[in-house]
Amino acid sequence: MPVYGTLWILLIAYVTRYLPYGMASATASMHQVGSELEESARASGAAWWPAFRRIVLPLAAPGLLAGWIAIVMLSLRELSSSIVVYSPGNEVLAIRIWEQYENGSFPQLAALGVLMVVGILPLVGAAYALGSRAGGRR
Repeated sequence: MPVYGTLWILLIAYVTRYLPYGMASATASMHQVGSELEESARASGAAWWPAFRRIVLPLAAPGLLAGWIAIVMLSLRELSSSIVVYSPGNEVLAIRIWEQYENGSFPQLAALGVLMVVGILPLVGAAYALGSRAGGRR
């Protein structure tokens, strides 16, 4: 199956670029959960998957979610990987903004910039709410 010229090439580029950030966030979240909790569940007779699903995952979920929100915010403004692999008809928002800048269409450029900010603001709000809830501040 050819990948070039489709949206799959952008997905592959983004996964390749942002996988280290996701793994760092996931690893940090998982390390914060003490292994004693999982070990006590296993000692009480729980299998690995139920212990992971009912104990570890709920405790690590805020960190995992915050990591993914950060990755989405970063990928929305990603230009370097996108510009290398995009094809006509598969432009992302950052490519459209760059094209408007190159063409000198500054009103459209400003409108796309506002759309990008409006798209990122709910993610920033969610990250802030998640961080304040996990940090104990209300």
